[in-house]
Amino acid sequence: MDKKVRAGIIGGSINNGWARGTHIPAMEHLNELELKAVGTSNMDSAKKSAEAFKATHAFDKVEDLAQHSDVDMAVVSINVKEHYDAVKAIIPAGKPIYCEWPLGSNTTEALEMQEWVDSRQLPNAIGLQARQAPAINYVKDLLAEDYVGNVLSANLKMSIDAMGGVADKATAYLFDRKIGGNLLTIVGGHNLDAFTYMLGEFKELSAVTAQQFPEVELTDVQKVIEKTTDDQIMITGKLTNGAAASVHVQGGVKHQTGLTLEIFGDKGTIVLNAPGSIQFGSHQVLGAGPTDQELHELTIPDTYYWIPDSLKNDAGLVLNVAQAHSKFAKDIQEGTSLTPGFADAVKLHQLLDAVEKAAQTGERQYL
Repeated sequence: MDKKVRAGIIGGSINNGWARGTHIPAMEHLNELELKAVGTSNMDSAKKSAEAFKATHAFDKVEDLAQHSDVDMAVVSINVKEHYDAVKAIIPAGKPIYCEWPLGSNTTEALEMQEWVDSRQLPNAIGLQARQAPAINYVKDLLAEDYVGNVLSANLKMSIDAMGGVADKATAYLFDRKIGGNLLTIVGGHNLDAFTYMLGEFKELSAVTAQQFPEVELTDVQKVIEKTTDDQIMITGKLTNGAAASVHVQGGVKHQTGLTLEIFGDKGTIVLNAPGSIQFGSHQVLGAGPTDQELHELTIPDTYYWIPDSLKNDAGLVLNVAQAHSKFAKDIQEGTSLTPGFADAVKLHQLLDAVEKAAQTGERQYL
């Protein structure tokens, strides 16, 4: 690429842990991208953040950042309840948009946002960066290459200590169902997306959800708030390939946290482990093919990395986001559609709706 894609990050504050820890270092490592602008809710923090991240421009209004001639692409990295308004403000500028997951606070918002980008034919990407993880793509290809034969079943278990009964003021929004960012949508969404990306879609499912923590203690402000979100999500069903599937996502767990995905076939087995949620990286892949007697660690080939060598040893947090940005930059420059976009986000919102409906009604959902 001769010309770098000049990016502006909405939510690119020195106080925004996600943007500061992923998008900004990712762009620093990539030749295809250049951070030109940051936008925050007030100009003082915007100027301080721009200076800290060596960005040329600072903004306190989304539309001003989007309209600026030095910005080719906007990244939306703010609270999910603000995604809709931010994307709406970018659309008139006609710029490509990378929005964090969840796309909207609900499926209705997500559908409208997809309509906006489709009607303007704007390149768009959704922050489901597990799809860019080397291990995830390697497992997907192994399955396609018949490494395990016909998939009989797949079981994913994801446990975290967060999103239970203890939090801080900055994360209090995760416990309000109306806002749309919670254990089901964020952690469940990322894990279900990676699961179906590797194994194929659900064709039917049942679900049980539970709220084991009715209140949350915000330790930094010594306040207790009501919790309206679930901390246990259990899904069982069948995939389009006929495989039986189960997914269990839980929050507030003190021990045995992390992720294990087991895929059993009639000729072999794959096990994927990670210390955190699936999109964060640090994946370990174990496998046993048709001629193997036992599981052994599989080395992920270098072809699954398309970022600079300077990120090869990253645990995955920056690496996966950098891989996503690298692909999206190519989409913008060359007119390809390599990155998951708003249409994929809508499909995931609809899958989560089916999970919620199955849990609330007790009825099996057919997709």
